Amino acid sequence: MPKEQVPGKPQTRRYTPEEKAVAVRMVRTLRAELGTEHGTVQRVASQLGYGVESVRQWVKQADIDDGHAPGVTT
Repeated sequence: MPKEQVPGKPQTRRYTPEEKAVAVRMVRTLRAELGTEHGTVQRVASQLGYGVESVRQWVKQADIDDGHAPGVTT
């Protein structure tokens, strides 16, 4: 039996680590091909049907984890 949708409360989508890794890889590849960061996250998010802010946070955290940006690693 499907869960009831509560009006006014958005449903939360959980992404697998593989889905996140694919999105990050796509953003990085697109940035390398275009030579710019402008619009790459939005383009990849729309292609995959993911939220823009979700993809942006995954890329940001991946940059931190890989040592390309300062911050706390996961």
